[in-house]
Amino acid sequence: MMAAFGASTTIAVLLKPFETEFGWFRADISLAYSLFSAGVALGGVVAGWALDRAGSRLILAFGALAMAAGLMALSRAGDLATIQNIYLVIGTCGFACLYAPLITTVGLWFDRCRGLALGIVTAGGTVGQGITPLVVQPIIAAYGWRNACLLLGIGYLLVLVPSMMVLTKPPEHGSGANVASRRPEGWRIRASVSVSWLGLASVFCCVSMAIPVVHLIALLADRGESTAVSSSLLLAVMLSASVGRIAIGAICDRVGALRGYALAVLVQSITVYGFVALKPLGALYALAVVFGFGYGGMMTSLNLCVREAVPARMVGLATSIVAMTAWGGMHSAPIRGDTATT
Repeated sequence: MMAAFGASTTIAVLLKPFETEFGWFRADISLAYSLFSAGVALGGVVAGWALDRAGSRLILAFGALAMAAGLMALSRAGDLATIQNIYLVIGTCGFACLYAPLITTVGLWFDRCRGLALGIVTAGGTVGQGITPLVVQPIIAAYGWRNACLLLGIGYLLVLVPSMMVLTKPPEHGSGANVASRRPEGWRIRASVSVSWLGLASVFCCVSMAIPVVHLIALLADRGESTAVSSSLLLAVMLSASVGRIAIGAICDRVGALRGYALAVLVQSITVYGFVALKPLGALYALAVVFGFGYGGMMTSLNLCVREAVPARMVGLATSIVAMTAWGGMHSAPIRGDTATT
């Protein structure tokens, strides 16, 4: 999860280098994130469907390989359309084959403390989003953005691809009709209705979260802040989100996934506009911590809601459908955020 979300964050890190070197408009560059999100949405449905019917190792390894190849190909690109299409492929064949399969596989291993387990796993995503700018920007400054992408891709190839070969679903999943058809107690709404409502909710949540994640570094650069300050502020968001994912996951184990989700959404919704309104750095760091807590907990609790709403035999597809609508929200957010920033 750390590696997958880290790759998605490279778009935010590369906004300024692309703008400086090629003179492209920021809205055109950030379209790559929209295409990446669209690829995740569509590819994830196929990956989730395949996961419900087959093992997880090959799907996860293929996704890791696609991300590595995409990052290395990015280092050779020189025109806007090629860069946009590379991110589309990274989303469709890479991230999509990691996100829902990872969450589904881990969720199937736990009956008790599922919220805490998924919170720990999904916390890796926000850690990846937070540390990627701190790791990649110094490499860009020293060796250029092309070499930074090449080194990142090689790292994924050597580390991520082999590590995905060890993760598999529980042996009893899919082998017994009772296990595959059962869903957790306490969720009274039909699975099809639940997935539809959760998918709709995810659209609004992800529009709200995507604009700060994609545009925060560029927004602060426009205000004259250094890359070190902007990167550290994004890191504060992501570290707090990591804590939020674990904490909200544990809360969901006690009060239920739906109540935990409502709490996380409330925190995110009442804080997101503060990044535009606030100027003092101290206030922005405090805001980053609060916003990050809600933003992180929202994704963990949403996935827990999906797991509670459907039986095990269809959890891969259901998770992918909700993820598809979530990434649809992500898809629409970057250009809107760019317009607002301009």
